[in-house]
Amino acid sequence: MSDSQDPKKRGPFDFLEKKIVFQISRVFFWILCAIGGVAFIVSVALFLYNIIPPIKESVAQSPTPSEVTISLAEIEKAIAPPPRPKEEKSVEVAKPTEKSKEEEPEEKPKPPLDPLQLALEAKIDTLKSYFPSGKFTWTTVYEKVPAWRDYWGVVREWRTVVKTYGIDGYLNRVLELYTDKTKEIEVVKELISIIAQIPVDNRAKALAVYAERRERRERERADEIAGIKREVEYKRRMAEAKYAVEKVKKAKDAEKSLRFIGGAFISIAIIGLFLCFLAIERNTRILQALLEKEK
Repeated sequence: MSDSQDPKKRGPFDFLEKKIVFQISRVFFWILCAIGGVAFIVSVALFLYNIIPPIKESVAQSPTPSEVTISLAEIEKAIAPPPRPKEEKSVEVAKPTEKSKEEEPEEKPKPPLDPLQLALEAKIDTLKSYFPSGKFTWTTVYEKVPAWRDYWGVVREWRTVVKTYGIDGYLNRVLELYTDKTKEIEVVKELISIIAQIPVDNRAKALAVYAERRERRERERADEIAGIKREVEYKRRMAEAKYAVEKVKKAKDAEKSLRFIGGAFISIAIIGLFLCFLAIERNTRILQALLEKEK
């Protein structure tokens, strides 16, 4: 055995380097490699997770309020309330009056009616039959009155005013709430079924009560539907905002994951290169010692 290979004849630094430094370095190398490997695997998993687009939260549609309905019992209760201290104003119905051609407003030519319009008018005629002309005025009567006279008292302008209010105004208030002819026909059918069971003298009051209640409830229903739509729209916007934030966050996390992958790979490479450098440096010193001994 040569002096360079005999541990007893080598210097204390060589023995310390081989038995302690290199052993500890090898242990640290594997520990750091394990840490770097785990970091590499975790970074790859995070990268794969972050490149998957986030799931947009779905907004459930709230239930629409039920259609407005008015019952016969409700109308009967309204037109025949229990006695109260204060007198209630009754609905005054004007007596029918004869209409002249001059009193009626000028009629404009009507466009061709569709089947739904014809069906609606037929139902209105049926409803009208429950209001005898001897007791009720169905159609509002108009008349022309002088609007302006000149200095000599000659009428220069005329204006049309209501002479007698008819009870058809209550029905028109209800029908103006809808744009669908099918719905208008359903409303008139419901009204016919109620009016047919009301005594003749109370039918005008029943019609007025029906119009007031349906108009009020339809407006309340419309307000409720509008509130539901606003709530759904707010939830939809919040879901879109949350989706956008998650998308940006995932993009940033994916970029960070790529950096961690590169860092873990480079750290393992640097640690291995450093250990190789130490081994090469040690072997170089041993080789130099052998060459100097041969000289």
